[in-house]
Amino acid sequence: MRRKPNIDKYITLLLGSLDARGFFIEQDPDLSRWRRCLEGMPGIVGINPSFDPAHHDFEIGGPQYWLRLSTIPNHPAHQMRKSSELAAVIAFRVIETGRDGWTELLRSGRLFSERFEPLGVPKILQPRDCNWTGRIGHHGGLVVSEAFRSQRLAYLLTHLVRAISIKRYDVDYHCGLVYENLYRSGIPLRPDGYGYTRADLAMDGFIAAVGRTARMYTTQINRIDMLAQIEAGPLPQLLAPDVTMAA
Repeated sequence: MRRKPNIDKYITLLLGSLDARGFFIEQDPDLSRWRRCLEGMPGIVGINPSFDPAHHDFEIGGPQYWLRLSTIPNHPAHQMRKSSELAAVIAFRVIETGRDGWTELLRSGRLFSERFEPLGVPKILQPRDCNWTGRIGHHGGLVVSEAFRSQRLAYLLTHLVRAISIKRYDVDYHCGLVYENLYRSGIPLRPDGYGYTRADLAMDGFIAAVGRTARMYTTQINRIDMLAQIEAGPLPQLLAPDVTMAA
């Protein structure tokens, strides 16, 4: 049995901070509803195929879900609005790599689609030590509605998903993929951002799965570092609700 710190307390603190900000959270195992939710959000130009049931045969009740964050009606943080509004979504799945590892998932295109052969293979650039094997938690499809940005929701949701992945799925690593503009913003590696411990250029060129030429970076944190973050607890300054940032 691998040692785990008090994950329940960590999760409770994150959920409590969301509640204090006037948000409630729903978990849904059906990623087709995540897709439909994104399609209804303004400014969405594409759907991350890694979580799209059109590209994967996700087992019913399997290790995948998405979270929907909405405003609590009549909450003072949101000017006592009577109706609930969508604030953010994030998707998650567990990947069992087998012996091939993370790099092969990228090279083969299977991370993006298990149903369709890729029309082209981008140049894989990530270092050899990025070919992680085992049980990997993978999050993506994180979108925060414009009216609710700058409220630290990305921090709270990414750290919440990672804590759940340790508690429920006992993952060895947690990985994501980000475009170059997000990588250069520093958010994936910042302690007050996604909190990953490393990011490496993974792909450069035409990526058929997303339909365009791009540079994408793998973000990663291993189990030891995830547990250390949980042991240290959430950043206190990010737990205090800041209702002045509300829309």
